Amino acid sequence: MGISQAWARRRELPRTDGEQAAEELQKFSLTPLVSYPGPSGLWACRHDTCGREVEIRLHNLRRGLRACPYCPPAPGGRRRWPADEAEALMRAAGLEPLEPYSGRRQQAWRCRCAGCGRETSPSLGGILADQGGCRHCADMRAAEARKTDPEVAAADMRAAGLEPLEPFVNSMAPWRCRCTSCGSEVSPTLMKIRTGGGCRFCASHGFDLTAPARVYVVQHHQHNAVKIGIGGTAGRNERVKQHRRSGWVLARDWHFATGVEAHAVEQAVLQHLREAGHGPYLSRDTMPNGWTETFDADLVTPTTLAAIVGTTIERLAGTHTPVPSRTILRPERWTVRSGTAPRRRPLTNKTGRDQLPLF
Repeated sequence: MGISQAWARRRELPRTDGEQAAEELQKFSLTPLVSYPGPSGLWACRHDTCGREVEIRLHNLRRGLRACPYCPPAPGGRRRWPADEAEALMRAAGLEPLEPYSGRRQQAWRCRCAGCGRETSPSLGGILADQGGCRHCADMRAAEARKTDPEVAAADMRAAGLEPLEPFVNSMAPWRCRCTSCGSEVSPTLMKIRTGGGCRFCASHGFDLTAPARVYVVQHHQHNAVKIGIGGTAGRNERVKQHRRSGWVLARDWHFATGVEAHAVEQAVLQHLREAGHGPYLSRDTMPNGWTETFDADLVTPTTLAAIVGTTIERLAGTHTPVPSRTILRPERWTVRSGTAPRRRPLTNKTGRDQLPLF
């Protein structure tokens, strides 16, 4: 059958008039608002179930499509939300829309949070699923829920042999306490205590703060790097011997009666270098242990670093003020003596370029 014959046969079929179409709409709970535009024309109607105005095509209803896009097809089914209802849902969730509703529930919708005033972009589907709107406010609520009870935190500190000397802030902040075993004042974090830490003066592993120690300056000619560090003088935590096996050469060292003084000098020198703009020179891959204390030997020569250490010792000796890291100084016990000369003479480095001023 040709196209012309098909159109001729279609014209012979009985046409639906307005009254028949209106009667047919009643089966779908629709009331026409305008005259019948034909089976393929948009027909403005009112859905009797929800009372909303919709535009439908009669031939789409005959094909089985829904009469109202705003009503769910079955109990519990999804529906299309009108713009006014979608905006009302957003405002009920504490969000003020900053742009019109796109009609898609899973699309990001730019809004402003009424709680914190930040701009956020949740979706209507997320709001309907009770996923929350503002991510910042959700993170703050979660952090508040995870916050440790101060009484529980104090009990954990006392169980580790530490008596708190100030109110609890959070698990990551240093907390000033007094050790009930040795009487020293320390400032560990609650997180460190919960992972097995304790008083650094009573520790049986790592760097011994109560034993004799030394501050050392070493140089690596191949990497063109210089490093400052602290370690024991013998036995536990004798770091200089470990560095020598990796190619480091001792430039100079200073011996102290306890590790407290050595740690105070090291931290003061590192603070001075950081404030002067010198960051770590070697990477973690090159030097897994101690890479943060390395510097470019062209900018910080071993001689310059040794001079800074000496000036720092003179400045800290005889003072009673702790350094910013809250290291406890004991001036009356300071017994500094210069270390031995290096076994190998360091290579001559560039001087006069970006050298650090002394204290």
